[in-house]
Amino acid sequence: MIKNFIYSVFSGLLFFLSWPTKFPFLTPLIFCAFIPLLLIHRDVKINNKKYILVFFYSYISFLIFNFSTTFWIEKASPAFGEGLFAVLCNAFFMTLVFTFFHILNTKFKTISGLFFLSSLWIGFEILHFNWDLNWPWLTLGNVFSIHPNWVQWYSYTGVLGGTLWVLIVNYFCFYTYFNFPYKRALHLKDNILILSLILFPIVFSYIIYFTVDFEGKEAIVLVAQSNINPHTEKFNKQAYKKEKSTFYNLTNNVNDSIDYIVFPETYLSMKFTSINYGELDYNRNQISHITRMVETYPELNIILGASIYDFVDRDLKKSYKKRPYELHNSAIQINSENIQYYYKSKLVPGAEQLPFEKFLKPFFGSNFLKLAGYAGNFSGQDTVSLLLSKNNKIAALVCYESVFPNHVRRFIQKGAEAIFVITNDGWWGNTEGRKQHNAYACIRALETRRYVVRSANTGISSVINPFGKIEYSLKNDIEGSFIKSIQLLSQKTF
Repeated sequence: MIKNFIYSVFSGLLFFLSWPTKFPFLTPLIFCAFIPLLLIHRDVKINNKKYILVFFYSYISFLIFNFSTTFWIEKASPAFGEGLFAVLCNAFFMTLVFTFFHILNTKFKTISGLFFLSSLWIGFEILHFNWDLNWPWLTLGNVFSIHPNWVQWYSYTGVLGGTLWVLIVNYFCFYTYFNFPYKRALHLKDNILILSLILFPIVFSYIIYFTVDFEGKEAIVLVAQSNINPHTEKFNKQAYKKEKSTFYNLTNNVNDSIDYIVFPETYLSMKFTSINYGELDYNRNQISHITRMVETYPELNIILGASIYDFVDRDLKKSYKKRPYELHNSAIQINSENIQYYYKSKLVPGAEQLPFEKFLKPFFGSNFLKLAGYAGNFSGQDTVSLLLSKNNKIAALVCYESVFPNHVRRFIQKGAEAIFVITNDGWWGNTEGRKQHNAYACIRALETRRYVVRSANTGISSVINPFGKIEYSLKNDIEGSFIKSIQLLSQKTF
């Protein structure tokens, strides 16, 4: 019992040490993080112990993994307990997956355990891309986000190819070196197989890196990092004054060559309104400094975040106060011709959207939002849309959306030539969350072969090239801006 407990703790520590972005040089530990759990699985299996033991020990492991890598979420809304809920639930889901693997591998001895482990785990990760409790942050393939040269083949497989790589190497290492008493003798071919499983994908990745090329239209982008504290400054009544002065400070070097200015998520505290997804209505005086700039530079596009109240009642005779509305976390593009907007589609469970609302709301009625302290009252957009200007097509992702590979792919299928991410990672404080979020954007660049431009309120703002390399970034907790040239690309990956 003590031995298995040590195995479970050791497995959790291996996941933690390998995970970006704390210890980049320890990433290879992910290739053995599952081995202690597989040893527990083997012990329970050969000694005919109860399945619940696998559940118990693996929950310890996954709890350590989740807690050590993502508990920073708690800083965003400590009163709501979002971080603790995410850690406990996701560790539970991972434990269920591993327990089901153990049960199936025990029941069906003629089928390879690798088949059950890989199909169940990848199925679980795909579920996390799509259901109301979505949380793809700990998708196993994300572990290589700080080593893009190892996984250039993500342009063929996506991030789930990295998940499969991790599972295959772990399973074959266990089967080759640790699966006693079933396997007693080691052969040279066993060592060659393990080395090949690890090295071949990396070699193939470097071949891709040195042979793939891309070419597209040039666009000059000014990326702003406003560094406004979301807990104390961002949403008070005088916030618009701070926003205006910060805008002037960060755009004082604008010239005719700049195509885009990008500011973070919810940069504008003023509220925009619309009726039935129509044109925006807003206080023109509060953004006059922005509209004057696009009038001065007719080719300029300014993309930033704001909240939009959309009044969905078609009875226009009703006053605003009596109409039902939807609240949207949005990306807005302002240029000399028009104002376009996109509503954030992938909402954060709990903070922006209450899970399973369609099923639970009929039971609780008007008291539904009260149960969560009025959290989760945002609405999403049913389909993705691009921000257009001249012949340019931009995908403007809002914060959490950039972690979803299947979601980002839809923008590319619509013709997006670059990915702009506007985010406010200041909610999490100066934690690994900011670094992880920036690193995961490197994977979106790899998968789509697009430039990724990130404007983050308190950091990390960056420009990432289609090879997943960060070309320029700003440090955390500083106010600043920088200008970079990117290419707008149209070719699509496999």
